[in-house]
Amino acid sequence: MRVGIVGLGTASTDIVPEILRHPQLDLAVGCDIRAEARTQFTHRYGVPAFETVEELVSGKSVDAVYVASPNRFHCEHAVIAASYGKELIVEKPLALTLAECDEMVAAAAANGVRLLAGHTHSFDAPIQAMEDLIADGVIGEVYMVNNWYYTDWLFRGRLADELDVGLGGGVVFRQAPHSVDIVRVLAAARPVSVRAVTSSVDTAHPTHGGFVALLTFDSGAVGNIVFSGYAHFDSSELTFGIGENGYPRSPDTHLAARRRISALGSADAEAQYKNSMRFGGDQAGQWLKSGDRDPSSQKHPCYGLTVVSGTRGDLRQTPDGIFRYGSGEWLEVPVARAPLERAAELDCLYNAWKDDTDLPSHDGRWAKGTLEVCLAIIESGRTGREVSLHHQLLPRTAAAAGAGQRR
Repeated sequence: MRVGIVGLGTASTDIVPEILRHPQLDLAVGCDIRAEARTQFTHRYGVPAFETVEELVSGKSVDAVYVASPNRFHCEHAVIAASYGKELIVEKPLALTLAECDEMVAAAAANGVRLLAGHTHSFDAPIQAMEDLIADGVIGEVYMVNNWYYTDWLFRGRLADELDVGLGGGVVFRQAPHSVDIVRVLAAARPVSVRAVTSSVDTAHPTHGGFVALLTFDSGAVGNIVFSGYAHFDSSELTFGIGENGYPRSPDTHLAARRRISALGSADAEAQYKNSMRFGGDQAGQWLKSGDRDPSSQKHPCYGLTVVSGTRGDLRQTPDGIFRYGSGEWLEVPVARAPLERAAELDCLYNAWKDDTDLPSHDGRWAKGTLEVCLAIIESGRTGREVSLHHQLLPRTAAAAGAGQRR
């Protein structure tokens, strides 16, 4: 499968290597409005790079497109690619409005292509394994799911549009889809309402930098999400020192990030620092590459602390699998290593394309449900009121179980 990528920002410096490593994928083409990014991309990979999405998709050299452009362009770029019959992976969030989600889903259906919601830690092997254990009834009926993540997100270097909530900036749009997907998958039910509080406490980064959200589910279960992008505390202390990329985290990571951004001294200098990490920049490919990156030290990624509580036991993710707590005993259930993050998503799309089947999970309709929760977090944070949800789906195992019961 020949893959093109739209948007050569920092995310692309992780996406492109995964395309290159995949034995059944070929990197075919790139796209970015910045000439320096296109030049470096072509020089490094020996494939063309275009300024517009129309140029990228109008030829026959690409089968699938990974949309990693700024959030406000996801809908426009995905609809264009779908209209040319290209398979799609779209970075989180899928779009900025539910109407845009509907437009993207309709475009994919009308042109007979698949639309996969990209970059979600609910693809992580331990989360998938927990979902299967829950479906097997190992811990009984789920009544509570917690995901806590304390990170230095605001202090990693941010551009102005990454902070503008109206353009899809802030941690609710840019990070909450991970936690929302994890909690939705593990609750094994449909969320029906959200009550949330958002935080904006750093004048140098005026945006949603943290939130607490309480999701209620039609099963009676509750999901609790805590996210801080301002954190001095690092939640990897609760996940055996392992962070969201599966590598060990230095205890001074957050302190070092704050010192680096403080030393830059201005928003313009911070933007220059972030731009240096994108294609065309002198540090391209170095985004979040600090610390121990020895592959032998890599474990399962831990997107914060995830704990699931059921009527007969609890589950907690570990770097090597899952802790299962029962009546008077606990044990660790090993989980085999599997493709991580974007590699898992590329696998998912490729296999569905190769076999000409529907996506098994995380399609556009699922991503619309995730966006609805994110929008509800923002609305509830603004109004202080509980927000009802109306566009939610069951996760794959719960949906399959329901179908089996109907048969």
